[in-house]
Amino acid sequence: MGKFSVNENADAFRTMVATDTTTNRAKSFIVDGAPKFPSAAKYYLLDKVPIVQWLPRYHPSWLLTDFIAGLTIGVMLIPQGLAYAKIATIPIENGLYSSWIPAAICVFMGTSKDLSTGPTSILGLLTAEIVRDLKDEYGIAAIANAVAFMVGVYSLALGVLGLGFLLDYVSVPVLTGFISATALIIGTGQLGNLIGLSNVPDGVFNIIGNVLKRLPDWDGPTCGVGFGTIAILLALEKVGKKWGKKHFLIRYISSSRAVIVLVIFTLISYLVNKDRGSDVLWAISKVNTHGIVPPKAHDTGLISKVATRAVAPLVACTLEHLAVGKAFGRRNGYTIDQSQELNYLGVTNIVNSFFGAMPVGGAMSRTAVNSECGVKTPLNGLVTSSFILLTIYVFSPALYWLPKSTLAAIIIMAVVHLFGPVSAFYRYWRISLADFIASMLCFWITIFISAEIGIGSGAAFSVVWTMLRSAFVSPKIHSNNTEEPSSPTTPTSIKIRDPEFNIPNDSIVISFTDSIFYPNASRGKRTALEAIQLIYEKVVDHMISSPRERSWSVASERRVDRLRREHNVILRDTPLSIVVWDFTKVSFVDVTAILALGELKQDIRLYAGKEVQFRIVGLSVSVKERFVRAGWDLVDGEGWRQEDVDVIYESVQRAVSDRVGRKGSVLEEVIMEKTGR
Repeated sequence: MGKFSVNENADAFRTMVATDTTTNRAKSFIVDGAPKFPSAAKYYLLDKVPIVQWLPRYHPSWLLTDFIAGLTIGVMLIPQGLAYAKIATIPIENGLYSSWIPAAICVFMGTSKDLSTGPTSILGLLTAEIVRDLKDEYGIAAIANAVAFMVGVYSLALGVLGLGFLLDYVSVPVLTGFISATALIIGTGQLGNLIGLSNVPDGVFNIIGNVLKRLPDWDGPTCGVGFGTIAILLALEKVGKKWGKKHFLIRYISSSRAVIVLVIFTLISYLVNKDRGSDVLWAISKVNTHGIVPPKAHDTGLISKVATRAVAPLVACTLEHLAVGKAFGRRNGYTIDQSQELNYLGVTNIVNSFFGAMPVGGAMSRTAVNSECGVKTPLNGLVTSSFILLTIYVFSPALYWLPKSTLAAIIIMAVVHLFGPVSAFYRYWRISLADFIASMLCFWITIFISAEIGIGSGAAFSVVWTMLRSAFVSPKIHSNNTEEPSSPTTPTSIKIRDPEFNIPNDSIVISFTDSIFYPNASRGKRTALEAIQLIYEKVVDHMISSPRERSWSVASERRVDRLRREHNVILRDTPLSIVVWDFTKVSFVDVTAILALGELKQDIRLYAGKEVQFRIVGLSVSVKERFVRAGWDLVDGEGWRQEDVDVIYESVQRAVSDRVGRKGSVLEEVIMEKTGR
């Protein structure tokens, strides 16, 4: 490997700078990019407002479909907004405040016609955990607003900087475990309101045990309202599945079932409780809203306290939003812009946070209904936003009488479909034990500790496992040796015979199976060197004339001897003369890898002789460029053979069959060195 030095000669220094790849890249970026900046900035800004692209193509016939879809989502958002605000343990009217701005901004910034953004059950739970820890210092609504603000800031940063790929580190099994656990937590958390019990403890299994233990204390009227709500919701869902495709009205009624039960039981509650004063027959929600909340600045101290806590809501929000958007984009023949959706989420949550909102994101149930309505463009968001505003200003007084048990039933029926299914976890078990462990780790930690730590633990396990897999990647060693048994305990992977052609006895092929970088470079070097030491005898150093001049350490030699005995390895009678490095599967190398390969080359020559020739196959352009920049001397197969030059060949077969060395036969050169001639 070549050595770097800065020559005192000015011309040599200028030549070095002129040929430096990194310097030229920076220069090209600045010099070539500067003139293009104005036009690039123009297109960049236009991409941030997609309405500019699709509105001129809007067809008037789409207006009715968009209106119906927008109205349907607006109707759905009323009970869902109230229910998810209840999960977040903030005033339930804040669920309505959280619902109108996302739909309006989506018209201008959204890249999905189907995606419905607003409060979700998972974001409600994650917000509730933060509210619970800080409610003694700040107002509960203010805490939710601060969380929404930080989720918006983080999401906007991810979108602007194009860092959405970081979310891919949360795997599907981890997400499944997390969503299933949150669904269980949310559902059991509503049991007390469903049956009219107070002072119900926290924790899934504590709640279940307490509810069953207090069975005689269940409140009859409250149970009637709660279970009646569930019965109607189930009936309407079944009707929609069976006959929804036959008539639009049936499908519309089924998709609006939550608002139907809300109206029915709110009306019943009003008629039953209006003359009872404070002695109501069942607990009511007492929604109290008088129009849009005036914008309010955030407390900087509160922002600093929720800054780190907002990461979990951010991950849940963005993952669900992008996953739902991509799924329905594929279903309906278009592609969403992931970075732009993150920008939209960021702007939406930031603006929303000043108007009393909790964090918001895309919701599967509403998006599915929106798609079923045949929505044509994001323009439906204007209708949704208008209906929410109409509810806030006109219809909200009627929601004062909404029974808490009805709201609890709506929540339970909304999250019951989020769990599992159990077959998904069994599938992970069958496919990958590591993924199964990650999903279970996330599930049980979320259940017993917290949702934040649960999703963090699951994601951390997946990342650590991936890093460990990268660290334990070893090259495959191809050798023509029929005497070596294959054993799972063998520390190296020695392939008995190449399936396509024979490898000469004086040659060995080292096939790197993945990119080489700092986690696996050292292990790959050790594996390759050990494989050579097992089957080739060490070249005697003729410079050592007496025993006292030999090396003091014999541990490595004894280890190799022991492995030979354990695996019945027979030494070659032919010395090693050619080492082929197969880089076909290597797409990236870093500094550590290049240094390790340089050390491997030195160690092999120290063991097998300095005349051993190294030949490289399958070197990609980018990897070759790294070697050249590191000072390696590389020539092609027909190039001049000179000392310390590595030869590049087109195929492994050509690399092992070429017998020409610098002075003649490469094997003859090695034998001459071994015999000391």
